Amino acid sequence: MVQLPVRQANNFDLLRILFAWFVIVSHSYVLNGDGATDPLFEMTQQTFLFSFIGVKGFFIISGYLIFKSMVASTSIFEYLVKRVLRIFPALAVVLLVTLAAVYFIYPSNIPPFFTNKEVYAYFLGNVILFKPHFFISGIFSGLPSAAINGSLWTIEYEFFFYVFILLFFYFRSQKKQLIIALSVVVVLFLVVRLFFYDWTVQTHFFIPLEPLFDLGPYFLMGSLLSCFDFDILPAKNAIAAVLSMALIASVYFKIGHTVVYFTLPFIVIYVGKQTSKLANWVHTKLGDPSYGIYLYAFPLQQLLIYWYRPSTLVLFIASTIGAFVFGYLSWIFIEKKALALKQYFLQNRHK
Repeated sequence: MVQLPVRQANNFDLLRILFAWFVIVSHSYVLNGDGATDPLFEMTQQTFLFSFIGVKGFFIISGYLIFKSMVASTSIFEYLVKRVLRIFPALAVVLLVTLAAVYFIYPSNIPPFFTNKEVYAYFLGNVILFKPHFFISGIFSGLPSAAINGSLWTIEYEFFFYVFILLFFYFRSQKKQLIIALSVVVVLFLVVRLFFYDWTVQTHFFIPLEPLFDLGPYFLMGSLLSCFDFDILPAKNAIAAVLSMALIASVYFKIGHTVVYFTLPFIVIYVGKQTSKLANWVHTKLGDPSYGIYLYAFPLQQLLIYWYRPSTLVLFIASTIGAFVFGYLSWIFIEKKALALKQYFLQNRHK
């Protein structure tokens, strides 16, 4: 029988929930028409939005944990089964739930809901990841943003890097080679991002390259850090302190968006590897609802704005509560059950 790994009660689950909440904070301002601003943006001299830290933090943690999952996998099939079950069931459900919700506010003066090609494009384009479709004509058209679920844009990049790190699969047990190879790839991504920005902005292959090279260093730095044993890493406390001070200083000198690539990954993994009473409570009582929180928050906020036109503060409070409820339900009834199917697929594979 294939044994599922025992999840450690460190701060990673807590951090992912926090990062999902950060996105809710920023979107409460943007979606309510207050512009790209939030309290962190004001405190950091208009350098960092909460959503910036939240999305980058997600990619750092994903790079760290997913690379470890790849290294621990006995086959590419096993690894991909785990990744597909983690991403797609909850994604498909939120798309269906969202379509069911917007059906009740669908305008009567356009093609009927079930004959509208945009409805099917919304589901299929987002569920296959690489043809994202964020709009249906007439839905939320009078709001500051007409996107139904703008948060979905990151998932195609997340899954891209799930597949990308398979380049390292066949020498995954050779730590020195992994560190060298990942370091080279990180440097290449950073060079492209920092020195060829204008080239990447309008360049597409099957996905836009600018977000790919923006998010890639965070995911890959997380992967690189997973090759080191943080429990015995010398001077890790001093390194975290120095990098934290450097990040703070970069805000003062207004160079934060460059320095963050070199500071945030280590800081996030350093904090994530710690344990706390709150982390233990989250681990035992909540599990990992962060993905569901991230998936449901945006459409929930749009619906709240459409129905009630709340203030930004009320929108933030109501959407936080609602997203946490839906995220927890998604974890308990969709994601957790989907992950349990890993044993079924892997057992049948070996019969």
